[in-house]
Amino acid sequence: MHPDPQIKSKQPGMSKLLVLLGVISLLGPFSIDMYLPALPAIAVDLHATAAAVQLTLPAFFVGLAISQLLFGVLADRFGRRPTLLAGLVIIALTSLGCATAHSAAALTLWRVFQAIGVGSATVIPRAVVRDSFAVGHVARAMSLLGIISGMGPILAPQVGGLLLSFADWRFLFWLLTAMALGSLAAASYLLDETRPGGHANAIGPRAWAAVLTDRRFLRFALPANLISASVFAYIAGAPFVFIDQLHLSPQRFAWLFGVNALGLMAGGRLNAHLVPRLGPEYLFRRAMRVSAVVSATLLVVALVGRGGFWALAVPLFCFTTALGFNFANGFALALAPFGAAAGTASAIYGTLQFSFAGLAGVAVSALYDGSARSMAGVMSALTLAAVLVYRSMNGPAADIA
Repeated sequence: MHPDPQIKSKQPGMSKLLVLLGVISLLGPFSIDMYLPALPAIAVDLHATAAAVQLTLPAFFVGLAISQLLFGVLADRFGRRPTLLAGLVIIALTSLGCATAHSAAALTLWRVFQAIGVGSATVIPRAVVRDSFAVGHVARAMSLLGIISGMGPILAPQVGGLLLSFADWRFLFWLLTAMALGSLAAASYLLDETRPGGHANAIGPRAWAAVLTDRRFLRFALPANLISASVFAYIAGAPFVFIDQLHLSPQRFAWLFGVNALGLMAGGRLNAHLVPRLGPEYLFRRAMRVSAVVSATLLVVALVGRGGFWALAVPLFCFTTALGFNFANGFALALAPFGAAAGTASAIYGTLQFSFAGLAGVAVSALYDGSARSMAGVMSALTLAAVLVYRSMNGPAADIA
């Protein structure tokens, strides 16, 4: 792949920059997913209840929600490069703390601080992409970045399970420490500062308010993240549907999950090919409608209760494939009005994503009735809401850059 002529900074070529950012972004899914197979072993080793150890996961999401806004402000004030390097140092130190924790409470606390560092690996790479490419190329770059970082949810649980066959759970956090240090070394050597000259006109609460009242941002960020939340509805409901109802083994369910993740990556790759010709908004609009139709089809299948595995698996694969278009284009369009404030806008975008995702998971759990109806119903409601929000919002974008 040749360097993209639309790169606006003195970064390495397109492929090299996106590989670097993709590798850094892998710290997020690896921090979340790699240790999940080890939760029972952690409970035994730390003489803790399963419930106490399970708290380490929601604690991580609390830290991640906080860090989205924190690193958005810092990246706009001090620059992308030093803020990212500081975040990678935090990840390395807190992963070391997790590896040496001797109680469930200590592990939970370390996980909160680890998540605060991991926020830098989610917010800042997206801001760097916004800084470095023209708007149409942001969508293409985000699609390619998604292909790289999309490997995380596929590989992380598999890597964790494999390592646990010959090492204990602490080794997983030692590996995260090494990954953070490797990312720190690579970013120190390869990543230049990309923030546009000068500081953002507003940072902190003023910038948050400016982003949240920008109609163009909301027109794309709200529907994109409503659709993103439908993914978390799928993640929350699918294990119960496919393992408890349809009696798939955990291993076969992992393969199903992986195939759908590959569909997401394939959609992202196709989007990268099409967006220069068709434009990000056209593809976003079409993919959003496809998501709504497919999730409605899934709801009909769930209500009828017939067709078995394939009647649910095929629509889910189509749904996750369409997400490859929604994620990249929605992000590019939402952040288009922002220059020096791209870090804050990226942080707000991420905060909306995790907030909607948490509510979607709660809704699936509260409505679960032993069938696929709660999962499919929440997914369908969210995608329909995305279409309605998109159609109802219009207007010029404010310029706070």
